[in-house]
Amino acid sequence: MADTPTAPDARHWKLAVAAGMASFLDSGAIISVGLGLALWQERFDLDVWTVGVLGSALTLFIAVGALTGGRIADLFGRGRVFSVTILGYAVAATAIAFAPNPAVLITGVVVIGIAAGADLPTSIAVLSERAPAGAQGRLVAFTHVMWTAGVVFATSLGFAVSTLGVLGVSLIFGVLAVLGVATFAFRAFYPPFRQLEAEAVARHTADGVDPSTALPLRALLTTPAFRAMIVLTALFYGFFTLVANTFGSFKTYFLVTVGGTTQTTATALSFVTTLIGLAGTIAFTRIADTRWRSRFFAGGVAVFTSCQLLIAVTGGTVLPAMIVALVLYNLAFPFIGEALYKIWTQESFPVNARATVQGTTMAVARFAASGFALLTPALIAWSPSGLFAMLSVFALVSGAVGAVIIRWARGSHEAVSVAAPVAEAVR
Repeated sequence: MADTPTAPDARHWKLAVAAGMASFLDSGAIISVGLGLALWQERFDLDVWTVGVLGSALTLFIAVGALTGGRIADLFGRGRVFSVTILGYAVAATAIAFAPNPAVLITGVVVIGIAAGADLPTSIAVLSERAPAGAQGRLVAFTHVMWTAGVVFATSLGFAVSTLGVLGVSLIFGVLAVLGVATFAFRAFYPPFRQLEAEAVARHTADGVDPSTALPLRALLTTPAFRAMIVLTALFYGFFTLVANTFGSFKTYFLVTVGGTTQTTATALSFVTTLIGLAGTIAFTRIADTRWRSRFFAGGVAVFTSCQLLIAVTGGTVLPAMIVALVLYNLAFPFIGEALYKIWTQESFPVNARATVQGTTMAVARFAASGFALLTPALIAWSPSGLFAMLSVFALVSGAVGAVIIRWARGSHEAVSVAAPVAEAVR
């Protein structure tokens, strides 16, 4: 793009926090459900298939929410959806906190998934739409800092209440509900966000794009560059999510049921190693608008894959090896996963299609992860080594697709840019 780079001001960073709360609360829900699986299994006398339903339902309905919410946001207003979806999250978190039986628990997980799924592509599209030229990458990458912070936050809460059993998990979801309400108030009533929206509308209109009118689906599907990027980003994020979702949802369950650790030890290990991931995600934000983000990719994929292989070889029963694997995972994922996917998607499509594309590709990934999560407890019972051998393959495939995207981007002034063909498609 020809726009002169502009440094983001305080309003943009506050918007990044407000948008990033979607990622924060998404990861908080994923981790908190993961923390609760072993405890709910004991409390409600659940079999492994019901545990699988609980573990997969969140991911499945995040996919449903992303698929529908992204398009609804482009059609009826990203700002409106940005403010409303978070209230549904708060209501669902409250239901989970006070669930008296498995039916209410599963219903709460379903609703929180839909709300979080709809909020994710919408919030990122709102942020990228209102970001100044030359700062989109770092602001969008910051939402993944928030995602990792949500992991740290939920894990630290889990450790703090690990001796309280199911009550502890209920307290965590109560806190998430309060944060959901506070986020709604911030998004809906902070005046500078309206100013940024007006500035963005004027800027994009001057560039020939009407941000209030969704790009027709026909233009997305008939433009070759669009089709290619939709497929590539869906594959990249899909295979990465199969690995990341398994870690996020079943890490504590795996450490307790296979590794033989206590709930307290499992959450402590998760908390300490996730701090490494948070530091790495912050570092990635610093390089998100530079060529260095691509240069870290190959090494990150190698480390990410070695983590899965280490668990496959040791079977998850050797605690020192599990600690090393957790460290390797958190060193790698900031540079090769969701943050890159978000940036590539936002850079590759016009402002009035980003929520649609992000929601659709995110849904594909989460649908796949949901199906895999349904089987994961049974796969763990069958063979921990076999499970992580499969995850090693998924990590390699994700890395290979990412390398194709980066190769495609070479020679461009941006990391990925298919904007020119898009402009022609909508004229």
